Amino acid sequence: MGLDITAVSKLEPVDLPEGIELWSDEYYDWEDEQVSSVWNLHPHSYFEEQFQGLKEGPHIYLGPSYGHRAGSYSGYNQWRDWLARAAYGKRIEDVWEDIDTGGYGGPFAELVNFPDNEGIIGPVASKKLYRDFVLLEDDIMDEVDSWYLKQHPTNTISLEDFKWFQSKYKDWKETFKIASDGGAVFFH
Repeated sequence: MGLDITAVSKLEPVDLPEGIELWSDEYYDWEDEQVSSVWNLHPHSYFEEQFQGLKEGPHIYLGPSYGHRAGSYSGYNQWRDWLARAAYGKRIEDVWEDIDTGGYGGPFAELVNFPDNEGIIGPVASKKLYRDFVLLEDDIMDEVDSWYLKQHPTNTISLEDFKWFQSKYKDWKETFKIASDGGAVFFH
């Protein structure tokens, strides 16, 4: 098991035909007939900021999509910890504590402080995150490169880990680029 990510753009709400209830046999038949995938959107109760720009309920997407495997849950959390260390200079747990005490909105905060198993990030947070990934890419890669080159006193990684970090960084940047256009990122 692991974490899969799907980003879609141009989400449009759809009304269910009269008499069809969510999750009924009729609903699944209707869903199968749709030209585009149907996504049912619901905000995560603790992460409503990430849901901004979306409405609850069934949607279809009309634009491009992009999917990638974030990795195993432990692998994704390792990558996310490295992102926090590179962006903030501290462990992810310390970044969470800062965010919990009012430090929300820093680089990658909407991703670093989000569940690792399920949820939806909407277009508002996706635009901000895409901007973070683009504007901070050189700085983040320089920092992580210093870990590979053993120039950092406490953070060290192998060449394989460095290449994996770069690959996942590119996946996430593309994910938020796609979702920035009226879309969403689904963690599943």
